[in-house]
Amino acid sequence: MELLKGLNVVVTGAASGIGAETAIVAAEAGARVALLDLKPEAAEAIAAGLPGDPVVHGCDIADAAGTRAAFDALQETLGGIDAVVHAAGIWFPREDGRIAELDGAVWARTVEVNLTGTFHVCREAARLMQGGKGGSVVTLGSVVATTGWDKLNAYSASKGGVVSLSRSLAVELAPDKIRVNCICPGVIETPMTEKVLTYSKPTNLPLGRLGHPRDIAQAAVFLCSSWSSFMTGTVMTIDGGFSAA
Repeated sequence: MELLKGLNVVVTGAASGIGAETAIVAAEAGARVALLDLKPEAAEAIAAGLPGDPVVHGCDIADAAGTRAAFDALQETLGGIDAVVHAAGIWFPREDGRIAELDGAVWARTVEVNLTGTFHVCREAARLMQGGKGGSVVTLGSVVATTGWDKLNAYSASKGGVVSLSRSLAVELAPDKIRVNCICPGVIETPMTEKVLTYSKPTNLPLGRLGHPRDIAQAAVFLCSSWSSFMTGTVMTIDGGFSAA
């Protein structure tokens, strides 16, 4: 079903993992997709297999000026932006340890990319969508934003900030017909989690499996579509029952 037919959808972190899968599913749903990533060459490889004349642009979401320039370029190329799925993020599982030993540089970089980067992306999306027909912004938090995780302090805090920012923006931007929703994935099999899963696998998964990037991508496409037109400020947990268990 072409839920996004005729829409221009921007996906950050689109070169791998959840971002890449979201770009694929959005294109399958009829959207013209713009793939943003710090590694545009890798994003080009994803775009090469997509229908709908995709666009690729390099972007470091931690850089405010660079993020603005990327969105301005996409606005000109696409003629408008209908939805943004912000999937870019980082994680330092080995370094993000006990609070007494947590390096300030690891904390700062995690917050800079995951939280401040979300601020940059949401600010540009709002700027371009305000005064028009509105749109949809989908952010990615994490199950650890609400449950916490032993010795994962910087990541948990940064994603908790993403959840709070998303809910705040949902209220602020509602008069502009801009919906903002946050997806909180559980443990998903991506390149970012691959190394961790070799030495630490969650055991309390009621559905008996890890998540696939498509599990998140399909939800993101739903939140970009008119099928979720009465949803804003929602925090959607997709974790195979992990947080419930």
